Amino acid sequence: MQLQVIKRSDHKIMPWKNGLGVTAQIDIFPPAALFPGDDFHWRLSSAAVSTDSTFSQFPHCERWLVAWQGAGFVLNEKKLLPHEPLHFSGEEPLHCRLVNGEVLDLGVIFRPTKVRAEFSVVELKNAKPSDFATDAVVTYFFCAKGQVHADKELLQSGDTLKITGQGLVSLSSAGGATCYMIKVIDA
Repeated sequence: MQLQVIKRSDHKIMPWKNGLGVTAQIDIFPPAALFPGDDFHWRLSSAAVSTDSTFSQFPHCERWLVAWQGAGFVLNEKKLLPHEPLHFSGEEPLHCRLVNGEVLDLGVIFRPTKVRAEFSVVELKNAKPSDFATDAVVTYFFCAKGQVHADKELLQSGDTLKITGQGLVSLSSAGGATCYMIKVIDA
């Protein structure tokens, strides 16, 4: 099992596929893949959505999306409130309407012919460590709110712990925290 902390300051800033905004790419596989080209298996990214707009379409892909800061937004009449992940087809035409001002989102786009992704919300309520099995090809823990201690590492809001391989990781937070756990599993 290998642990890597990806700091928010290390994200690669790039334009949206539709050119209407920018996204912060956190990780992509394979590492040399070009996004949005056909050679990526999955990509984890975060974006600031500051106006109502159309979302980019990604044929032959599936997506998970969550609002981690802000009041949330509505995607084609589906209300997406903070910390409530939504799974949908990348081919689906989507229009985003903000609920009340700018939103920071976190999303994973993946090719279901290569991998599948699972997305869950983890609430850490006290300093007592909680153990999580990393039984996937890659497991990400994205710190959405608070501070998280992961073994000897400290994650701030917007930082990501990437775990490659299988094992057990312990997470804790003295003041409480919200994390998103994304597991990438072979198809």
